This record gives sequence, structure tokens and C-alpha cells, in this order.
Amino acid sequence: MSFACGSLPGVEPSIDPVAAEQLKQLNDQTIIGNRVSLGPDWSQLKDGAEKATWTLSGLWGWPISDWQDLGMRFKLPFVYYRSDDASGHAEVGGVGDAEIGTGLGCRLNETWRTGGGIELHGDTASDRALAEGVWRLKPGWGVSHDITGWLTLSPSADYNRSIVEKHDVRPQSYLELALPATLILPDKWSLSARYKATVDFENGDRWNHTVNAGVAKRLSKFPVVFSASLEKPLSSSGKKFQVSITIVYYFERYHSPK
Repeated sequence: MSFACGSLPGVEPSIDPVAAEQLKQLNDQTIIGNRVSLGPDWSQLKDGAEKATWTLSGLWGWPISDWQDLGMRFKLPFVYYRSDDASGHAEVGGVGDAEIGTGLGCRLNETWRTGGGIELHGDTASDRALAEGVWRLKPGWGVSHDITGWLTLSPSADYNRSIVEKHDVRPQSYLELALPATLILPDKWSLSARYKATVDFENGDRWNHTVNAGVAKRLSKFPVVFSASLEKPLSSSGKKFQVSITIVYYFERYHSPK
């Protein structure tokens, strides 16, 4: 998880800078914008099982200098799981594992931002079937570059390490490398693409690869963004694909305009 500060760099005249900033935040964690979001995602697993998650999340930040900000975020999932044929399609639902995090960042110049932070994943699920069975820390760092006013790249790296394992769950230690790109379109639309590679150090340094594509629309009269995305693993995994829909409400930015 990474955060950063500063206002949006200059964008093309035909693009609304406020809408562009809010659309970028869907994939660019180096921009802090006070917001809450709610959205479902649905995963089809290769063994025939299905998993649906409704996630409530929020981000809030405070300026600590003219070029540095501090942010805090949370995620609270509500999960429904339907097992495969061999398990008789048993169903279970409840609260999933919650996450909290904090981060610090800065604006390097008008087109470059950077930030780093740390998240805590808690074993807080209401049912064992909905839990990962670990308490896990995730420090991370990222940078973001506005190549133009309508194209942004935001590479990041996050290291995940379990600190407590329960129910005979094996230790977790893996690195996530992500490269998201956001394309801002006229009329407050955006397209996004993301490639992510994961290196599992507890499984013979095995690499897994995932791609994600999305589309988003910011409403004209309200600070609300609707987004939809499709994620597909490229390597062998237990998941066939994942479809996500998110609604984000943005509050007035906490820092003074520059």
C-alpha cells in the first residue's frame, strides 16, 4: 500500500482535472483522496466453487507538510462462499478478514509522485471457511508518473509476510509486483489495465501472473465514480476469473489547493 501527496498535475484542456484525479485513484495509490467505497466481486474457482465478496473500504488523509501527507485506510469484506460439487455445494456467509493500513508519501514534482506504507491483514472472519487463517503484514512502496495529462503509470511493489498462522495454515511470504496504467478519456470516462506478478517464496519461488482490465465513469454532478473490471490469472491457480464492480464517493480534498 502506498500514499502520496500533492495536487493533480496539469492535464489536457479537454479533460476535467478533478474527475481525472478521482478516476486515477482507482489504480493509483499515490494520490490521496478522502473517499469511501462499496462494491461486490465474484470469483469463479476451477473446482466449481464460487465466492462473492462485498467490500466496504475507506481512505482518509492529513497534510503534515506542504509536500508530505499521512493517510489511513481500512477494508471490511462481507463474504459468501459456495463450495464445489464434491462438498455438496455447502453455503456459508459472514464477515471476512479485515485490513487496516497507514502510509506516508510526497509529490516529487508536477508529474512524479511516490509513497510507501504498511497494511495489517487480520484473521477476523466470522467463519473459518471465510478466513485465510493468518495475521499478515504488507509493507509496500510505489511511484506514479503522469506521462501526459491522460496517461498515468503507477508501478508498485508489496511484500507480504504472515506473522501468525492458525489452523495449520502454512507460513506466507510473497512479493507482489504490479504495473497499472490509467487512460483518461473525455466525458469523465477512463480505461485501465494492470499486470501483476507474484513470487511465492514459500512455494519454491513460484511465479504467478495476472492481468486486469477495467472501465470507469465519473458522474457529472456528483463526486461519485462507478467502475467495473475483469481479472484473469495467466498461470495455474485456483481461480478462473474475477468480476468486480465498485461505487466510490469522494469527499472534499483535505489539503488546500496549490
